[in-house]
Amino acid sequence: MDAFVYLRVAPGKIEDVVIALRGRHGIRHAVAVVGPWDVMVAVEAADFGSIARTVLRHIQATEGVQHTYTAPVLPLSTLGIYAGGPGMPPMPMHRPGHACYVHIRAAAEAGSVAGIVQALGAMDEVAGVAVVAGEHDVIAEIPLTWEESAPVILDKIHTIPGVSATTTLVAVPEFGEDSDGDADPFGTWS
Repeated sequence: MDAFVYLRVAPGKIEDVVIALRGRHGIRHAVAVVGPWDVMVAVEAADFGSIARTVLRHIQATEGVQHTYTAPVLPLSTLGIYAGGPGMPPMPMHRPGHACYVHIRAAAEAGSVAGIVQALGAMDEVAGVAVVAGEHDVIAEIPLTWEESAPVILDKIHTIPGVSATTTLVAVPEFGEDSDGDADPFGTWS
């Protein structure tokens, strides 16, 4: 089972939190993001109880973490879609680097989530898709910079039938990496 955990972090502590979470038991990936949250974490475990323990013991106990929100992943099979099937990308957050995590709210219509997932699976720009419980219904990973992802989001994702709203978290992969300590992770945005 998988879940995505969103963190609000104390000012000045984002990089410390990302570094502290990487490599911890049950945590597949952690990355600083720009958007309504500060850090996004991919958690995997045998069941939801194990995910909850990882959140409580390892994530919430990390110095600097002020607030968490957990969105469990729903198996695609509940929609009649099978992961690894033709045209279906894997789960988001399986690789480091630039990415935009597009959180999609589906219209309240029968079949809209399945239609969105299938449309995303057919897009070359989408590297990962997950159906989640919570504020949003679908997460799509676009492994590009914000500047490269924005046209994909506006021209392709927003036009998928059944998409009612999106929120995007932009990864800042330089935070927490062993790189030049004086490098400005936002330098490419200036």
